[in-house]
Amino acid sequence: MASSERKRPRQARAQETVRAILEATVQILDREGLEAATTTRIAEVAGVSIGSLYQYFSHRDAILNALQNREFERTLELMQKVLAEGNLGEEPEKTIKAALHGLAELYLASPGLHRVLAIEGLRVAKAEHVHAFDLRVIEVVRHFLASTEAPIQTENVGAAAFLVFQTVRAAMLSFLLERPPGLDIDRLIEELTRLLIGYLLGPSRPNTKKIAARRVTKRRS
Repeated sequence: MASSERKRPRQARAQETVRAILEATVQILDREGLEAATTTRIAEVAGVSIGSLYQYFSHRDAILNALQNREFERTLELMQKVLAEGNLGEEPEKTIKAALHGLAELYLASPGLHRVLAIEGLRVAKAEHVHAFDLRVIEVVRHFLASTEAPIQTENVGAAAFLVFQTVRAAMLSFLLERPPGLDIDRLIEELTRLLIGYLLGPSRPNTKKIAARRVTKRRS
């Protein structure tokens, strides 16, 4: 199990060194895979000496742990921002899609990293740290559901928040790992949106405008 950085980078130059190491690791994971991401290779791509790398990270798993913590914070910030701006009662589809698109962009910006973290995450980090992150995100979702005026179909918003978060995360990570044929990210978001709206708000009502438009199109053809 990995520890975090060996020492905290306090000066600007030290912080830049750590950023370079983290970004180099992401590049290697995306382009070459986990096996290529040795500390020697990471230092080479980062443009730092191996000694400088070991000042801040005792081994590769410590770098992966730092990257996982960074992605945790990015995910939490994204969810807080999107849900603070969303309105499930008036614009359920727009609100849910905004969250899903944000998560998709986060994952697809560095797919190699997220594939590795999906498999190695619990090995390189303490389980309680991962659990603590889950609880923080679930609480953001729970608060959003509890404060909405939308007619949520369950009284247990805590359970709903847990199921929504875990369903979305599992689907997104499985998509990254498996790349199922016939399913691109846009279709995944569409299907997840339908799933979540149905679960949270009940069966969707027919969109009369769309139905009427389809009927007109059929008559013209």
